[in-house]
Amino acid sequence: DGNVYSTVVIGTQHWMAENLKVKKYRNGDNITNITSNSLWSSDTSGAYGDYEDNTTYSETYGRLYNWYAVDNSSGRYICPQGWHVPTRDEYTVLSTFLGGNSVAGGKLKETGTEHWSNPNSVSDNASGFNARGNGLRYTGGVYGLIKLYSYTWSSTTNSNQAYYRRLKHNTTNFKEFSINKNYGFSVRCLED
Repeated sequence: DGNVYSTVVIGTQHWMAENLKVKKYRNGDNITNITSNSLWSSDTSGAYGDYEDNTTYSETYGRLYNWYAVDNSSGRYICPQGWHVPTRDEYTVLSTFLGGNSVAGGKLKETGTEHWSNPNSVSDNASGFNARGNGLRYTGGVYGLIKLYSYTWSSTTNSNQAYYRRLKHNTTNFKEFSINKNYGFSVRCLED
């Protein structure tokens, strides 16, 4: 799509320092842009949305993808050549290097309140990861929580759910959860 991403080395890992913005898979196939709430809730082929259907948000926060766009089993791949969606274990490596889940969030989040709600005083972005409060898209298609939370997919599944990592505007936590694959979260790529 012609996007250029800044990157950062954190420990032994080389990360993109911003969220993915692609509208096509690596093989050139289009990722479906779903604006209809009802269609979003039933999609299993892979889709993205621009927060509030406004591309200006995507330039700042990246696009929100359902997990089916992240799924590599079709051979399409959402990250560029040489990069991949991190596994649950690779996020653990990142968190451990930064001191564990209870403090890593502060080292991952961008400072200030331009892209996070107040207070964001617990952030120092010491890692250079530049996480922003990208919000989410619920399974029903509604957008929410911009500047309050950052949600980022992993490539690891748990039965009919998938794992993700969450950052919050007023904590240093970097928590892991699993959830329905029809949520819309950001994607952060890791070098192979």
